[in-house]
Amino acid sequence: MAKRIAFLGLGNMGGAVAANMRKAGFEVVGYDPSPAAQEAARELGIPVFDSPAEAARGADYVCSSVPRGEHVRDAFLGEKGALLTAKEGAVCFDFSTILPEESIAVAEEAAARGFHFLDAPISGNAMIARDKKIGFMVGGDKEVLDAHRAVLDCACELLDYFGPNGSGLRMKLITNHLVASQLCALAEGFTLGVKSGLGPDQMMEYLYSSTVFRVMNTRGRGLRNKEYEPVKFALALMHKDLGLIKEFARANGASSPVVDAVQEAYQGAMDMGLGSLDQGVIREWFEREAGLGD
Repeated sequence: MAKRIAFLGLGNMGGAVAANMRKAGFEVVGYDPSPAAQEAARELGIPVFDSPAEAARGADYVCSSVPRGEHVRDAFLGEKGALLTAKEGAVCFDFSTILPEESIAVAEEAAARGFHFLDAPISGNAMIARDKKIGFMVGGDKEVLDAHRAVLDCACELLDYFGPNGSGLRMKLITNHLVASQLCALAEGFTLGVKSGLGPDQMMEYLYSSTVFRVMNTRGRGLRNKEYEPVKFALALMHKDLGLIKEFARANGASSPVVDAVQEAYQGAMDMGLGSLDQGVIREWFEREAGLGD
């Protein structure tokens, strides 16, 4: 008999993941307050119930994809929460992006009631979720994950385990931090280029093949290992160039908040006497600011 999954939150992402679980042979039922999401789920062959508790009745697994921490808590622990009716010892996978502390609190209460709760936020978007090209970043009991990973494997391309409850969400927030920061930097630099007279197509074609798109490969290992010598590009030289970029932006009437913030960090590292080392040494300034110094 097929294992039953109650899926809470059947929007674009949740609906795509739930559909793939159904295709893999699980019995999938769901809940979502949105009439549009309900209709889309029914078209995919997923029965929809009026509350998380009704959907989760007798479920072996409870999965969720909802917007905020309070929604996660309500879906599992509320007056009509899923853990009121799910099968004893059911495994819960929450795909929502919320604060790690919010997720840990739900996990602890779920454990007190005899359930397993793991955070498994998603890397990717709803479009690629349909083709199972997403990844899951998991935090929680590894033995539980290993025993039940088939629930996730059927809907993803990559599955990475990061540690105890909350660890998957920590990695998710770091991932989104880097994506958003890089996108802002790209948009700021690209806009400055256009305003200064460079052609958009020519710029982007160059950037695709430049070091800009290889920085994780060329710089990531040295940053991780704190390898600041041999010097590939001295921090002092980039500090000087950042000053030039700010002057360039001002001359062209372009906003440069990303460069302003970056220059502040580089100036901090210069003040620490790190200018002669490779610019990856900027990590030392961030660690000092975070209170991670020796």
